[in-house]
Formats: sequence, structure tokens, C-alpha cells
Amino acid sequence: MTLTVLSLFDGISCGQLALQRLGIDYVYYASEVDKYAINVTRTNFPDTIHIGDVRHVKYLRHTKQLVCESGLYDVGDIDLLIGGSPCQGFSKINLQSKDTDFEHGRSQLIYEYERIRNEVRPRYMLLENVSMKQSCVDVISDLMSATHGVKLHKINSSKYICQNRLRLFWTNIPYDPNKPVQTEYPLTLKELIGEGYEGVLMRKFSIYGDGCDKFIPDRPLAQTITKHKYKGNTAYRFNGEKTYFTIEQMEQLQTLPVGYTEPAGSETQRSYCLGNCWTVAVIEDILRGMIP
Repeated sequence: MTLTVLSLFDGISCGQLALQRLGIDYVYYASEVDKYAINVTRTNFPDTIHIGDVRHVKYLRHTKQLVCESGLYDVGDIDLLIGGSPCQGFSKINLQSKDTDFEHGRSQLIYEYERIRNEVRPRYMLLENVSMKQSCVDVISDLMSATHGVKLHKINSSKYICQNRLRLFWTNIPYDPNKPVQTEYPLTLKELIGEGYEGVLMRKFSIYGDGCDKFIPDRPLAQTITKHKYKGNTAYRFNGEKTYFTIEQMEQLQTLPVGYTEPAGSETQRSYCLGNCWTVAVIEDILRGMIP
């Protein structure tokens, strides 16, 4: 069986990589506007059907057609709808902003996911977002409850790889959060970095204040990978020297193949893509629930 997949806010197609790793056959329609992320997807998955801005995507249920910026597609039923809507207004890091919660323009894009979900009525759906205050969680949970069987799962990437990255997932795909996790990835930074690793230096915008690094010896986990390679991400001490993760190490911390983001171009753009993307091993584990 070949699944028809519609990915909103597709980024660098981590959902597609998860499907590939699971050996699932699919046709993949991707809505994304960032040209660097699109370059990554085009290179790694040249068969992807790119459909442009989510705000111009519409599914016509009576004809089972997808209308979008790139044309009209006879897609039939859509089996899987996935997406990680922009999080700027929800993120706890941005609580000092005037435009928070659902007032933030990019956070309002979650309503586009809801609209398309209502048009598509997919067999399976998956929505991801950052950890946020409970009032926002409640609103999104209420929106997603229109699909039967949707549950909220709070999953930390640290179950799969040595990165502390807590994310929220709303899905109706069967998933047992208490099942034992089998992972092929390093669960400690010592395993990832090797001899010479001494501990992490907490990032500068943490509670320890601007311009301050707090050294934590032998800390097993990296801080959450962000889109700012030098400003936001964890530094660590290696043989007595302050060191930042390489782009290749950041790819490993997102359980991506080394070199996956090269088509984005510069180190800045690759870091931006990595900070915004999913940890693939988490998505793979969730999507595994679709397999009989």
C-alpha cells in the first residue's frame, strides 16, 4: 500500500526521512516557503511534490483534489497529515515579546493546519509544537479533538539521542509512551564527542545571565539545538577549550545523516534548518504505529 502524505510547514522533510527509514511507500506533498529548507528537501528527496505556501493550499473533498500555488493535483484520499506549525508565540523563550500565544502572526498559522485538517479528514494526523504554557496546550488540544482518537504526548528527544529537547505531539497514531525505547544513537555526549569531552557550558540566554557560561562537568545531554549556532546552542569543554558543536554534530543530535543539510548552503542557513527541524528518531517511532 502506498500512503498519500501531506506535510505542512515541511521544513527539511524530517517526516519523509522517517517514512523512508520505516520502509513505507508514499507519495509526498510538501508545503514550505523557506528556500534553503526546500533546497535540502529537493536534493535529498527529488520526487517530493512542492505545493507552496500553506495559506494557499486547499483540499477539495468532493473531487479529492489539492489546489495550491503550483497547480491542481488529483491526490485522492490523504492518508497522513503531518506538520510542525511555527512556534514563535508559544515558545517560553519568547514570553518577553508583546505578541505571544495566538496573537503572534506565525503562531496563528496553526489555524491553517486546523483548516486543512478539517478539509482533508485524514486517516492519521500528527501535529508537533514546542513546550508551552498549559492554557495554550488546552486550546490546541481542543482544536485537534475534532479528529477522533487524538492524544497529546510529551516526548523528549533524550530517549533517543543525547539532546534535551521536549516537544508536544498531537496524534491519533497508536503510540505507547511507556514502551521501552531501542535506539542506535549515542545517549551521552561522551559517546557522541569522544575522549576529551569534559562537560557542557550552558548557553548565554539561560537563567545564569548574559555573558555567563556555567560549566557542568560530565553532563550527558546537550541543550536543545536552536537555529543560532553560536548564540543559542550549548558549548562544551573539550580538552580544556570552549568548543561549539559542528554542523555535523548538530545533524547527529537531530538523528539526521551527516551532510543532510549541505544543500542549505552556509553554516548559518544549515544551523537555522537544524534548529527548526524535528528529531527524526522521535517521528520514526511515532509513525511506526501506522504499521500493522
